[in-house]
Amino acid sequence: MNATEFCPLTETAVRNLLTGRELKLPDATSYARRRESRWPFPGTVELWVPDEAAVERYVLGTCLNLGMSGLGISCDEQLPVGMVLGLAVHQPEVSMHGRAVVRHCTGIPDGYFIGLEFVFPERRKAPRRRVRQS
Repeated sequence: MNATEFCPLTETAVRNLLTGRELKLPDATSYARRRESRWPFPGTVELWVPDEAAVERYVLGTCLNLGMSGLGISCDEQLPVGMVLGLAVHQPEVSMHGRAVVRHCTGIPDGYFIGLEFVFPERRKAPRRRVRQS
């Protein structure tokens, strides 16, 4: 990927970023606490946080770690668990934009440590098909 590239946040884009740094992607069975491992990836994260009136406000955070399913950031603002927000993750190789869900928000001395789970467009569930009873 090119440093000037700004691409959608997809599983493929995240995998390319991780493998581009020659990180060993572990086996899914080797995780103790989370489904997938995370690695240190310092960088800037932009957040677009919706308010009660559905108006988005801009918040800046710092990426601390990144993995296939999400990232951990430090931020000055507390965010509610379950909130879906827009984000842009900036790394030297690529900038990715997409959506994420706040999974945890923990107070730390200089603000908050926030865990975000990516919402990948390719993982959207297909509508359920109704089965007709005869």
